[in-house]
Amino acid sequence: MNRMMVTGSLCHLLRIRFMCLRNHLVYLHRESLLKIVVVAVLGTAFWAALFMLFNESFHFLNVNAYIFRDQLVKHILSLFFLTLTVMLIFSNALISFSNLFRSPETTFLFSLPVRHDTIYLYKMLESLVFSSWALFALGLPLLVAYGIQSDVAWYYYPAMVAFLLPFVVIPAALGALIGLVLTAIVPRHRGKLLAVLACLAVAGAAWIAIDVLKIQSGLAGFAGGEMKADVRMILGKLEFTQHPLMPNYWITNGLLALARDSGQGLREHDLQDAGIFFTALVTSAAFFVVLGWFVAGAVYESSFSKAHAAGRGRQVKRRGLLETFAQPLQRRWPAVTVMVVKDVKTFLRDPVQWSQVLIFFGLLTIYISNLRNFAYPIDRPFYHSLISFLNLGATCLTLATMVSRFVFPLISLEGQRFWVLGLVPVERRRILVAKFVFSLSGALLITLSLVLLSNYILQSSGFILILQLVTAALLCVGLTGMAVGMGAIFPSLHEQNPSKIVSGFGGTLTLILSITMVILVIVAEAIVCYHYLDAALDPGNEQAHVYKLVLVGMMTVIALLTFLAAYIPLSIGSKALDQMEF
Repeated sequence: MNRMMVTGSLCHLLRIRFMCLRNHLVYLHRESLLKIVVVAVLGTAFWAALFMLFNESFHFLNVNAYIFRDQLVKHILSLFFLTLTVMLIFSNALISFSNLFRSPETTFLFSLPVRHDTIYLYKMLESLVFSSWALFALGLPLLVAYGIQSDVAWYYYPAMVAFLLPFVVIPAALGALIGLVLTAIVPRHRGKLLAVLACLAVAGAAWIAIDVLKIQSGLAGFAGGEMKADVRMILGKLEFTQHPLMPNYWITNGLLALARDSGQGLREHDLQDAGIFFTALVTSAAFFVVLGWFVAGAVYESSFSKAHAAGRGRQVKRRGLLETFAQPLQRRWPAVTVMVVKDVKTFLRDPVQWSQVLIFFGLLTIYISNLRNFAYPIDRPFYHSLISFLNLGATCLTLATMVSRFVFPLISLEGQRFWVLGLVPVERRRILVAKFVFSLSGALLITLSLVLLSNYILQSSGFILILQLVTAALLCVGLTGMAVGMGAIFPSLHEQNPSKIVSGFGGTLTLILSITMVILVIVAEAIVCYHYLDAALDPGNEQAHVYKLVLVGMMTVIALLTFLAAYIPLSIGSKALDQMEF
């Protein structure tokens, strides 16, 4: 009887959500046609670019590493799905904090005659949709490219989707369960505890990555020995991805079993293997969903009360170090400085935000710090220049992702409190300026530090160092200005979940434009800079002066591009903010 009540209530809630989605799709015809076309074209281009990248990678393995192809593909897919599993677990745990305990809809559902475990299942499915769409965006082009390069049978492609569905449910159910249990145990510090766990997981992943990429001087391969020994060494270090009780092992081996077609149909033992692994995924997904449902029935109601009661007390503190440091600036720019200090405090008090920033840029720092332990011929000019600009590109691409994730929602996260800022005797454009100053300061601090570290490790020349510092600073201005401005153009003041804000049209467009700008700038500059350095090292080459002029002209264009990328969205966003009603 209870099971029928849960099923009926859950189906009713899902039907309402489906109707809302249907109405939203019907309403799309009222949206700007340009907006729809831009999102569709850029999204398709991004998917196509990923597909071509994966397709060329598998083609390279077919041509150049045919002997080790099957082993390499097995370990690559296992590592890919293992990484996604860990990321999705933490992503769902973070989203569950908001969906299960802070969402206005959840508060409303608790006032209705709906079982609490039913609410848990409903919000878990919602978290699944918001956090796991990236798996299909990244996983589908990878698996389709593998299928094409392996010349698999037609049934591989529908089976691929069938395997992904239960696979994505496992981290969603685990993440929601972790969020529920942490709130029940440590309601006041659940975010900090999860941040610590995430940092530990990233530290472990970084250690494994460094251990895999590090080539000891005594090994063969690059020293003139056989490649087989190096491949076996790398595969041995990746053997941890082959644990038979892990979901990544099940989905990888299940799909590989379906791909082994002898030309006369699928062999019986391959079909049995695929069926066993698919059953393992389905039953494990069902187990974790039922386990979460069972735990929610026991602790969800009390955890919800603890979450709303936690952190209500206020402490009056004396002037802190941040206020003391900002006091000279406050005399000159009082309104902007006060709002910047407020944003800094908000950021530091939210472990979800600073932990994600620490994770992404921490990985880059660990990688850059260990450059000399890798088997890169950094003493050669070509590889030195290539690695240097690849590091700059990785740093700026990470920055583009971070500003889209954290800077774009700044205006929207003010939420229904924005009317307070709208009533203070301060021009609304100064609010935008304060957000820009706060974001730019953090971006410059992190990005320039990583660029300095990279060039110090590589022992780059002063010319390369200054060039990359200027480029990074210009990109910081362009990326943060674009994110702040786009956040004001496409606000979502009624949404308190940053992940949902970023998942909208404005956040997606900001991310795509940011990544596009970084790629264009870094690739163009790297090509011209390489030709200039190559010509400058050759005394008989008279093209050095020409390339120097081209490089100066390109830096001028980059400065203009980044300025416009910041100024235009900020200008339009300022006008939108002035016309906004609260």
